[in-house]
Amino acid sequence: YSLTQLVDWKYYFISQMAFNPRLSRDFSTWFSGQVKAMNSDRKKCLVLDMDNTLWGGIVGEAGPFGIKIGGDYPGKAYLYFQQYILEPQRNGVILAVCSKNNLEDIKQVWDENPNNLITEQVLSAYRINWQDKAANIREIAAELNIGLDSMVFLDDNPSERELVRGMLPEVEVPDFPAQPYELPSLIQQITRDYFQIYSLTSEDISKTSQYKANAQRENARKSFTDMESYLRSLEITLKIEDASPVNIPRLAQMCQKTNQFNLTTKRYTESDIESLLVNGVRIWALSVSDRFGDHGITGLIIVRTDGKRAVIDSLLLSCRILGKGIEHIFLEEILSRLKSAGIEIVEGCYIPTAKNIQTADFYEKSGFVNGILPLSPWIRKEQTIYRIL
Repeated sequence: YSLTQLVDWKYYFISQMAFNPRLSRDFSTWFSGQVKAMNSDRKKCLVLDMDNTLWGGIVGEAGPFGIKIGGDYPGKAYLYFQQYILEPQRNGVILAVCSKNNLEDIKQVWDENPNNLITEQVLSAYRINWQDKAANIREIAAELNIGLDSMVFLDDNPSERELVRGMLPEVEVPDFPAQPYELPSLIQQITRDYFQIYSLTSEDISKTSQYKANAQRENARKSFTDMESYLRSLEITLKIEDASPVNIPRLAQMCQKTNQFNLTTKRYTESDIESLLVNGVRIWALSVSDRFGDHGITGLIIVRTDGKRAVIDSLLLSCRILGKGIEHIFLEEILSRLKSAGIEIVEGCYIPTAKNIQTADFYEKSGFVNGILPLSPWIRKEQTIYRIL
């Protein structure tokens, strides 16, 4: 807006209104979007149809070079659409495909049509078959280990959109434009509504490779008959370090986004964490890597101490590393450090939410009784599966 649009001097002098009241709705929408971005309150995954969504036409009928992508309109509109889609993908949004098609036809497009930009290389998961799309989206969510409420689904077909809306109400399903020339505006709007981000972390940038590595881990797991042998084969390394200016942005991001394994679900911002550190609160970050790749910072624990007593204010882990017992090793390492620092009693708190029910008995399984663990008789369990730094 121009300055003359932004300020109506009549209302400024009469009511001290800094913005033109005619723009109040637009300003409110903009402002709430900025707050969401700063709090990392965004969706995680964009699920895309293919025929008449990523390109014009049906590949099964037109072939890999007959589809409309690039060149003159409408192909250029679809090309711009794909280019815009890659922007949120580079900023940590997971891309997935859910299409009723023959996989061989799609792979031919991926391999042979140079105008098509959304290929297997930028996708973290895909379901290309003739199964209903609601079931496929459920499978994609399970494969990526993310909630349905973190997904956005784009499809040109109104009946497919209604199916997903009806069967998966947690999934966001925006309307799709009638004309290809509206596609660039659509993806820009979707980015603003669902995928805004205030600052990038290294974990955001490497999201696609991380989820592909997860798929490799899952394939490797199928070749083992027992869990311990599989975990040994992964060669998992845990790195535990103090919170610092380098990792605080990522720790704040995890506080805002982590729901499933989050014992208290306290939403700390970067400034909150900085304030906690200034006031002597201990904060540790957990990084996890294995032979398939680096998960990055995926765990956080915040401990308040008072004399010889400590209270675990927050304990959370990313869903990407769950199912390997890492949460117990992480807690045991912190308990060991607290004991070495002279702490005698540790208190753990669980605050239930709709999404963290799986953590309800975590402290009990770790030896706490009514949320209390005396460290004087406590002995750390021996383990040889993980390497700890």
